[in-house]
Amino acid sequence: MRRALAAALLALAAIGPRAAAGAGVTMYSEFARAQVEPAKTDETPVLILAQRVIDRSWGLPEGAPPPAPVLGLLSEGRALALSAALPGVGQLYAGESSGLWFALAEIAGWSSHWLFVRDTRREGAQADQFVGMPTDPASAWSINRWQAAHPGQDPSALETLYAGDKEAFYNLIVNDPNYFDGWGGSDPTATRADFQHLRDLSDGSRQRLRTTDKLIWLNHLVAAFDALRAARIHNLPIRRNLELHIESSWHGAGPTMTAVLERKF
Repeated sequence: MRRALAAALLALAAIGPRAAAGAGVTMYSEFARAQVEPAKTDETPVLILAQRVIDRSWGLPEGAPPPAPVLGLLSEGRALALSAALPGVGQLYAGESSGLWFALAEIAGWSSHWLFVRDTRREGAQADQFVGMPTDPASAWSINRWQAAHPGQDPSALETLYAGDKEAFYNLIVNDPNYFDGWGGSDPTATRADFQHLRDLSDGSRQRLRTTDKLIWLNHLVAAFDALRAARIHNLPIRRNLELHIESSWHGAGPTMTAVLERKF
């Protein structure tokens, strides 16, 4: 029994570095130690403790070529990025015709965007033209007409507001009763109502423009994640056909391990 243990120790210490083929797994012995009770006279040494440490390095062996790409496997990140930049392209990359619907939605969204931009500018210009310059006595609303109804009032604050923020100035003369006297025409109330109607048209086009812009960004977001889904569904059958087989055996002076990536057709 003692001789068998001693032989096992010697065999354990004799195992040197071994490289696993195919999987890029390197196994080597760092040290092997044994504590043996000193022999007394002619007695056979007794094995008390044997220790062996094995380090494993995972990855390709140094200098090994990179693994070949799996045929037919799509990049899910690329599909997501393509549709995030231009909706529909990622779906077409993944082989799905649904990308055409996202592309059409993108075209419709930007077409609506430019139409609403045009309407906002046109209707805003019409409102500005209708009300005229407040410093012009013939304008629909004028400072001179307002001052005539409110003698002693300083118009400098109104002039500063008009120069700095037209929208705030328009809101003031339309909604504040203190400035209703500045409206002219045969029916000042109707004049003010007509101006407000033109502003409402411009504000409505501006609101539709904001909504359209939000829908455009939403189309980008939905298209990106749908492209990710399409690429992942495309890759599922390919990944299911891949299997990893690991086998270990003993050849020559030591153990070996083999890893094989198998694809079924």
